[in-house]
Amino acid sequence: MTKNNGNDLTVSRIIKASPSAVWESWKNPEHLVKWWAPAPYQTVSTKHEFFAGGGFGTIMKAEDGTDVYNAEACFLEIVEHVRIVWTSALKGEWRPNKDDMPFTAIITLEEHPEGTKYTATALHQNDDDRQKHADMGFLDGWGTCIEQLGNLAEQFEQEK
Repeated sequence: MTKNNGNDLTVSRIIKASPSAVWESWKNPEHLVKWWAPAPYQTVSTKHEFFAGGGFGTIMKAEDGTDVYNAEACFLEIVEHVRIVWTSALKGEWRPNKDDMPFTAIITLEEHPEGTKYTATALHQNDDDRQKHADMGFLDGWGTCIEQLGNLAEQFEQEK
């Protein structure tokens, strides 16, 4: 975990698949739900408007089906095969959102000799929010999700 500008958290992994295979895992909600929450949690996609200003909604469910986390966000920037930026401070159509710990996520995909370097950075408005997110298990949770994403992207790569 890297602390950037004092209020940011970063996790990065090498995925043994091309950026286009990783992109496919993000682009389609039917793929996103397979990796978005760390197993054994499940994800339900409630909104996936994959364009700048589009809504992004998910519900994380426990094994017993209980809703653990219901989130709504807004995609800010989509650069195909390169970058995805979204924020919990807004809902779709740039509408303000109520969130106890608003943050902006920057996802970057970089070509790497082994496939794709995937980096996720969460920008927080203050150190308290950064620490709260870290204490919630940012490194382990987001790291696990990236590994799950990698497994799915590797499957896509093998099917080509």
